[in-house]
Amino acid sequence: MILPRLDLIPLRAAVCANQPTTLDVLVRITPPEETTTAAQRPTLNIGFVIDRSGSMGEHKKIDYAREAVCYAIEQLRPTDRLSVTVFDDQVQTLISSTLANNKASLTRLVKQVQLGGSTALHAGWVQGGIQVGQVLTAELNRIILLSDGLANVGQTNPDVIATDVHGLAQRGISTSTLGLGDDYNEDLLEAMARSGDGNYYYVASAKQLPGIFEKELQGLAATIGSHVTLGMDPQGTVVVADVLNDLSVDSQGRFKLPNLLFSNPIEVVVRLKVPAVSQTTKLCIFRLRWTDTGQQPQELQASLHLPAVTSQQLEELPLNQEVQQQVALMMAARAKKEAVRLADAGQYTSASQVLQEAKEEILEFEVSMSRPEAAALEDLDQELQSGRFSSYRKMSSSQAYQRSGRRSSGHTNLLYAFERGPRFGDISQQDTDAIVNSADPSLSNRGVISNAIHQAAGPELLAACRQLDGCAEGEAKITPGFGLPAQWVIHTVCPPWRNGKYGEADLLAQCYRNCLTLAAVHGIHSIAFPAIGTGALGFPVEQAARIALETVSQFLLSSTAIGTVRFVCADELTLQYYEAEYQRVAGW
Repeated sequence: MILPRLDLIPLRAAVCANQPTTLDVLVRITPPEETTTAAQRPTLNIGFVIDRSGSMGEHKKIDYAREAVCYAIEQLRPTDRLSVTVFDDQVQTLISSTLANNKASLTRLVKQVQLGGSTALHAGWVQGGIQVGQVLTAELNRIILLSDGLANVGQTNPDVIATDVHGLAQRGISTSTLGLGDDYNEDLLEAMARSGDGNYYYVASAKQLPGIFEKELQGLAATIGSHVTLGMDPQGTVVVADVLNDLSVDSQGRFKLPNLLFSNPIEVVVRLKVPAVSQTTKLCIFRLRWTDTGQQPQELQASLHLPAVTSQQLEELPLNQEVQQQVALMMAARAKKEAVRLADAGQYTSASQVLQEAKEEILEFEVSMSRPEAAALEDLDQELQSGRFSSYRKMSSSQAYQRSGRRSSGHTNLLYAFERGPRFGDISQQDTDAIVNSADPSLSNRGVISNAIHQAAGPELLAACRQLDGCAEGEAKITPGFGLPAQWVIHTVCPPWRNGKYGEADLLAQCYRNCLTLAAVHGIHSIAFPAIGTGALGFPVEQAARIALETVSQFLLSSTAIGTVRFVCADELTLQYYEAEYQRVAGW
């Protein structure tokens, strides 16, 4: 069995010998990379519980919900189980628990779902749980609940509902919730997801539903551990002063973490109060516990040891930028929660001030996530000041939830990572830290994109390229930007399209991954890509756009090394394809 890695990264690599130290520590849990053997994912038992109340008829919500469930069914394996429960003021079991081995028949039933009346959310969830609980032979059992309204029939008390959800989670049946639009109770759906060891999503537009269902299934398929907790045992008189993530605590005082997924790190920021010490000291023991897919308990532990130095020596030690970044992001998440609290109390001016102060503070950190996180805070403030309180509250709560408790290792909202979508323009004129050049293997100045970049950069760029000894297909190399607005140019070589029979798609994806990895190594915070592979290289634009958005999204969702990725298209038709792919993945 391959275990996750447990790393402890302090803000500074020492503590003070002559006075107390406040020390932030990044606890990083890195699950293993997915392998061919590991790809034999756990079997699934999923209960889809879908709101079909009258409001789901607005903006084609029910249409997208049907599409999303049908998509999910198509992704299941014949050994997986599923059920479908629909509810309005009444509850109906549309598909009783069954194996996913007759997909045409199952999707045909889903497509027949019609609108009804009110919202018996709790009763719908209960029936979904009954269906999932009938056969608990799968390795992972989950209810996926989608609603766009308030629970107004039957049990409506959030505390009672959350308690029921927790009880079912104790039996091994987790719950994920999707809130669609601006009229549902976000406190209830978030509490259900927290209590149910699942995920909570705010779905602003029904168009995002298929992408979110895809993300949820990918997460389930990649799960290698559930019931994950982190315990902390401070040594001597060291004190755990704070855990900056917004995490629930179990009955043993251990912090509850999301499931362990292949290639998906979890990051927790712990603030320790350390007394003056005279020598290298063990400060704290961290214990990670989880249940593997074979239902066996597992444990991993690591101890933090740091040397003692004088206060002057401590000040001279560099600050770890990864820790700084996570501290900034967690503090921004706290600001969002505080702004929600103030807005709920009618203190809108104070809520706006909290958001503005958090925005200014995160920009001062000058870390890779400063720009996208500041943009998210600005959007929240605009929603608040425009009087769109329901939208503001859901955006704010969802962003804080995703950042502080669930997806702290990567971007929580690709909307801001992608600067709200691709744009039309000239790649050579972008003001990002780096731009990408689609080059030939000799790194010459031939080709439309290369020629434009070399013309704007000046002859020094070609001279620098000649020193690199060429570049293989799929690889990437870096030079200064010289006369360009961008400080760096990352050169990558995409193969010409040969009808897709020679691994062209894999090499194009490799181009994007290698560019991003090289950018991260050089501390680049923002990068602009042209539509690599299109034009003279002959890639079908739709396929090139899908590879670009999916590959970059996967990188951003697992890393905050790069804050901003911009896609720049040279013509309107290419832009349309990139915008369509952006709309599909931005809901992830």
